[in-house]
Amino acid sequence: MQKLPLYIKIKSQYVNFFALIISLLFFSVLNGQEYDIKNGVNIQASYYNRGVVNLGWELMEDYPEIESLRIEIEPYRTTQARTWIREAQSKNYQVIATYHDSEKLGSNYIEDLIEAAKWWRNNYKILSSSKPFIINIMNEWGDHSITPTEYASAYNEAIPIIREVYDGPLIVDVPGFGQAAEIAADAYTLFQDKQIIFSVHIYPNAFNVEKNRWLNESDLSYLAATGAQCMVGEFCDSGRGGADWCSLVDYCYQNNWPLLGWAWNGDGGTMNMIEPHWRDRPLAASFTPTPLMEKIINKLAGVPCFTLADKNCNNELIGTSCNDNNEYTINDRYNESCHCTGNFTNFLQTSNAESSLFIYPNPIGNNEKLFIEFIKINQQGQLSIFNSVGQRVYNSTKQPSDQNLAIDASLFESGLYWAVFQSNGNERIAKAFVK
Repeated sequence: MQKLPLYIKIKSQYVNFFALIISLLFFSVLNGQEYDIKNGVNIQASYYNRGVVNLGWELMEDYPEIESLRIEIEPYRTTQARTWIREAQSKNYQVIATYHDSEKLGSNYIEDLIEAAKWWRNNYKILSSSKPFIINIMNEWGDHSITPTEYASAYNEAIPIIREVYDGPLIVDVPGFGQAAEIAADAYTLFQDKQIIFSVHIYPNAFNVEKNRWLNESDLSYLAATGAQCMVGEFCDSGRGGADWCSLVDYCYQNNWPLLGWAWNGDGGTMNMIEPHWRDRPLAASFTPTPLMEKIINKLAGVPCFTLADKNCNNELIGTSCNDNNEYTINDRYNESCHCTGNFTNFLQTSNAESSLFIYPNPIGNNEKLFIEFIKINQQGQLSIFNSVGQRVYNSTKQPSDQNLAIDASLFESGLYWAVFQSNGNERIAKAFVK
């Protein structure tokens, strides 16, 4: 056999080397590790004035922290969605488009997920006619009861349908309304297409149903440990609950998860970053920021929890009861409404519970008595019990001589509870108990 000249051999080796590098880079991109999702906000425009709204670009441009928009699209708003997407892209915002069927949130029916996949197959080309965007397959498909196998199997059937028209990254909402991170983590190895990004939704009422506790950092780190790319598709401080939404968002920011705040406009009430609401004035010529704007922008900018003092606080330490003129709730213990100066103490963490207020048995059965012992508490005060949404479900006055209290467990429904003793402006909070 005739020998090849040396320079041809070297050239051939270089060609093979570069081909290997290119293939490795291509493989890494296909496996979802190289997607640059930017921080931004959600927009929910489908419901107002048939989707014909002024998106408020002039005000949005004042906030450089907003670089991407997650636009929720009801299946009957395709024409309007094309306009929203084109406008956003013309302003150089990254666009994430989400199939959102308000009647099927939390659905476990695979037919609903397949319907979303077929909608994308039928509409992606026309929606992306000006420029490609990132697909979020379906908003909050799957509830807390779905198994990892069921969850992965449904997406394994739906994703190939979308792949007929789209080869980019796919955002997959974590089940349980974006809260059941462990289910998604356990399902990840079963996903045939790894070109996905898991999206969690973080609110004060985010809950781990399987472990009967609020969502916490361990749930998010468990999801991250799979190696899957992750993001926060929605976050906001609205609602009552014991999940420390602010610290959870901090964890995600510190681990380079993209963040998308809820919501620029379209949700209404205290969950809108701008006003007027599209329900009232969909074609308003101008908009102004609501109090939520500062909270969302601070998180997008990486401002950590509780570093800013509230105007109404009198230099109280974080962890004390702040006077925000609202009825005492679990959220006040997290200082969601009153950010005071000092070091934040999360009273609802078990490790921080006061040992002087002791509850047993835990968990408690239907036919049992719940016992509360007041250890070294000799003053008069109010003993209150709150459920997981911050409602006071029990209240009793403790006299100075009372050392214990027995409560009929039948007064409580199944769930998670906290007992709080308040006296002379001070409070003691017991470990959470479960019925």
